[in-house]
Amino acid sequence: MVVFLTRYIDLLLGWRSFYIFVMKILFIAITAYTIYLMKFKKPFSLSYDKDSDAFPHYYIYLGALFMAVLIHKSLNPMDFVWSFSIWLEALAILPQLFMINKLKDVENITAHYILFLGLYRIFYIFHWYTFP
Repeated sequence: MVVFLTRYIDLLLGWRSFYIFVMKILFIAITAYTIYLMKFKKPFSLSYDKDSDAFPHYYIYLGALFMAVLIHKSLNPMDFVWSFSIWLEALAILPQLFMINKLKDVENITAHYILFLGLYRIFYIFHWYTFP
C-alpha cells in the first residue's frame, strides 16, 4: 500500500488525464481492499500464521530509503518519492522469501510465483536505472 501511496502522490497536485487518475485510484483502492481481506475476512485469516510472519518490516522501509538516497539522480522531491516507491516495491518480496524459508514446505505454484515476481522486480530496477 505504501508503494502505491508514495508512487501516486502526484494525485494531490492535479491530474493529467481522467484515465490515469482513475487507474491510480483503483490501484490504491484494490490494494487497500486486498489488505482488508487478508487481515479481517475469515477464509484468509484461518490460514494466516502470525508466528511465521515475523519479518521486521521497518528494515524494508529503511533499505528503500537508503537506496533512494544513494542512487537517486534528481533533487526534485516528487522524483525522490517515486524512487523510494520503486525500491520499496523491489524489497517488498523479502518478507515473502523469509516466510517461505521459515516454513520450508512450499507448493510449486507458490515458489514459481515468488520467483517470477522477484525477477519482475529485479528487471524493473535494471530498466529504471539504465533508462531514466
